[in-house]
Amino acid sequence: MESVFLKLGMRLVHGIRDAYEKSATFRGINHLKTALTNLLATSMILRWLSDNSGLESAFRKSFVYSLSFENKRSSFKHFLLSSILIRFFLDIRVLSVLVFIQIFSYIFLPTPLSVLLSVGLVAMMFLRRWIYEEDRRPKNLVVVGLYLLMIFFIVSYLFSPIKGDGLTIMIIYIATLLFAATLLGTFSDRRFLEQMMHLFAGIVLLVGLHGIYQRIVGVPVDPAWLDESAGGSGIRIYSVFGNPNVFGEFLVLLLPIVFAGFNTFKNKWIKLIYAGIFAIGGLNVLLTLSRGSMLSLGFAIVLIIIFKDRKYLPLLVLAAFMSPYIVPESIIDRIMTVFRGGDTSTSYRMSIYTASLDMLRDGFVEGVGLGNFKVLYKAYAYSAAKSFHAHNTPLMLFIEMGIMGMLAWGYFAFIWMREVFSAQKYKNAYSYYAFAAFAGVVGCSIQGMVDHIFHNYDILFFYIIVMTFGVIAAKNAKDVANEQEN
Repeated sequence: MESVFLKLGMRLVHGIRDAYEKSATFRGINHLKTALTNLLATSMILRWLSDNSGLESAFRKSFVYSLSFENKRSSFKHFLLSSILIRFFLDIRVLSVLVFIQIFSYIFLPTPLSVLLSVGLVAMMFLRRWIYEEDRRPKNLVVVGLYLLMIFFIVSYLFSPIKGDGLTIMIIYIATLLFAATLLGTFSDRRFLEQMMHLFAGIVLLVGLHGIYQRIVGVPVDPAWLDESAGGSGIRIYSVFGNPNVFGEFLVLLLPIVFAGFNTFKNKWIKLIYAGIFAIGGLNVLLTLSRGSMLSLGFAIVLIIIFKDRKYLPLLVLAAFMSPYIVPESIIDRIMTVFRGGDTSTSYRMSIYTASLDMLRDGFVEGVGLGNFKVLYKAYAYSAAKSFHAHNTPLMLFIEMGIMGMLAWGYFAFIWMREVFSAQKYKNAYSYYAFAAFAGVVGCSIQGMVDHIFHNYDILFFYIIVMTFGVIAAKNAKDVANEQEN
């Protein structure tokens, strides 16, 4: 049954509407609407704003259009292409060689020079894509994530009340991320990917031989690197990195890719070379006496064996049982201090973590700004433990960039992992390479839980480059699978 109150309410609403439509206010608003419509219809300004033909004609005659990306007959482009030197350096083969030289030389050159070379190569890659009108849109969301991180680094510096070394750090971060982003937009073929693998293997071989040389002849060792609980003696190699933990982090990043090369290349001589390089790199990890590197590399290789190469599972179990009899006692003692506790490095870090968490509470939302940790640390330190960073990469980024910066990092990490995992349903070598890059990044990130791995800019650069390698490998894994289906 229909409600009496509902009927009365509806009649009241209709009555109000009818009264309004008969009122002078309603008629006045209608007249005003009609007048405005007629005015806009005859307005020269509106016609000029809504009709693009005149604007496009004027723009095509302007000097700006001669430089625009869309102009296929730009005189400026013709001028650049008339130069044999410019065409030579923008040739994709020459650019790839320059990129490889930059990656190879990064750990040997001073950071300012390496950053300058990165920026120069970025400019060249952008120039090539503009002149040859290659697609400049992001190829995938990973590039979007890289640009998002750049924005947050800029914001973190600009809105920081204390400047410190923030400008220098921001430039280094942005140069590294921009280099990776333009690399992804310029190179994606399989030949480039395999050449990058050989480059990684060559770098590991070179720094590994240098590390063995240091172990043979002996090198100066900072007493702070040695635990008093372990007797405070020993030699820890560091190759060209100046610190054994940093050297270990570098090897953890690249050795899983070398391991993947050994298991996927068909040529027996290449397999033999990769096996030797992996053995040299693994030996160097042990000789760094870096517990974090040993455990991180072990975890990375176990990941690869379980998810990509189960034929090694029996060997893995055998190695676990035989390790107490094969691995030198000094190395076993070094690893076991992680679980026993009480060593000086652990106590040192705990003191820093306590102060770092206090700093985080005060800058949870906006962060303290890039490069400002070491400026503020003295005000938060509980003991005489000195530090330039929080000895924990996620914590350090959180302190300096705040919650929004961490969300940007989380987004970038998520889309990168999704890109790599999307290729794992395909059974080919490139899928293996992508997962090897993932294993290396995960292993290095585990070590980043007890050290700020990005404090060393060589590690920052190779961390991002290995992630870039993983994206290129994932793309090729999908391409190969699609070719096989067709």
